[in-house]
Amino acid sequence: MSVIDTTNVLGEAHEPNLAHHFETMEQQHDAGKLGMWLFLATEVLLFGGLFCAYAVFRANHPALFVWGEQFMDEKLGVANTAILLISSMTIAMAITYIQRNQRRMAMFAVAVTFICGAIFMAIKSVEYGHKFDQNLMWGTGFYEAPEGGHGGVAAAAVPAAPGNAKDGRKSWDNTCRSCHGANGEGVEGQGMDVRSSAFIQELDDDGVLAFIKKGRAIADPANTTGIAMPPKGGNPLLKDKDIRNLVAYLRDMQVPVGDAAVADETSSETVVAATGKVSSEEQEVAPPATNWLPKSSIPNAPEGPAGITDRYIMDVEYTVYKPVPQFDPDRPANAHLFFGIYFLMTGLHGIHVIAGMLVMLWLLWRLGRRDFGPRYYAPVECGALYWHIVDVIWIFLFPLWYLIA
Repeated sequence: MSVIDTTNVLGEAHEPNLAHHFETMEQQHDAGKLGMWLFLATEVLLFGGLFCAYAVFRANHPALFVWGEQFMDEKLGVANTAILLISSMTIAMAITYIQRNQRRMAMFAVAVTFICGAIFMAIKSVEYGHKFDQNLMWGTGFYEAPEGGHGGVAAAAVPAAPGNAKDGRKSWDNTCRSCHGANGEGVEGQGMDVRSSAFIQELDDDGVLAFIKKGRAIADPANTTGIAMPPKGGNPLLKDKDIRNLVAYLRDMQVPVGDAAVADETSSETVVAATGKVSSEEQEVAPPATNWLPKSSIPNAPEGPAGITDRYIMDVEYTVYKPVPQFDPDRPANAHLFFGIYFLMTGLHGIHVIAGMLVMLWLLWRLGRRDFGPRYYAPVECGALYWHIVDVIWIFLFPLWYLIA
């Protein structure tokens, strides 16, 4: 029984990099490039949809894009454009080098391409970092004042809106009542009377908010009661908005230090009479005199996290305006959409750059193994095609976001 040598059926040696379902290296090379072009066509469709969305939003909201253009750094955009153009040149040189069997030069060209991609992403990280720091982003986070009061358009925030005493009553019952009583009169061995506390009255609302958030340990030298106060009263679900409401409720129950009305711990009406303070929400804020049991009061379970929409609506019943997403009067409506589209398009492009960098590392590894040469370099050429399409997409992104005002 004779054995047929399939590696030499055509009378010539079978090339090591030729797959058995191809007849020649040229056929394999063309098939690989065709598959790569089909993949790149899907990438064009993906970004094409985003470019259409950009065109629709820009046509319908031209003022939004004119306003947002001030936050685009043209110098960083130009630098990234130049870097990607250089990287396209170096990856094209890598193909020429490997065709000439200059493996080391090909590795050098691929390495330079990878470094250019890393520099591109480093510049984008600086640009993104600035926008994140100033809350120039998508969604409702755009309307939050940056921490630390940094500069920028989002930092030009109006002062924090005063709390809502009615909502503060709920936070008081859920968090503070078990230690400080239903009316702030205090519970023996648990918490002090907060109605006539000189310490609280000397602080402004921001100071009380900071104190509640931090709490006070027994070992704190400023602690004169010998009773520890946990941060946020032991309720980690309290947000700054909830604490401001709590402070507003606390202000309504305060009386001047030494006022005789404090001695009556069973009547909230006497507190109002002593201070002359009658809030517009008194009927809702002041609990009935019999609605508390100081030594056996158990707080209700803490409320779950609130949604994001209630921060931006008007409380019609009490005509109290909650924080409105408009720190800059010159800012167009729905300004966060500008940055939402910006991060969607440039962020997706950045993901493709990172994917291309991984391809460059893979090519370097295979070049180091001497896998490629003048007869087999299709992976290098396909990797270069992918890198080129990433560069071409940026060529369109750059003028659309950085130059057209």
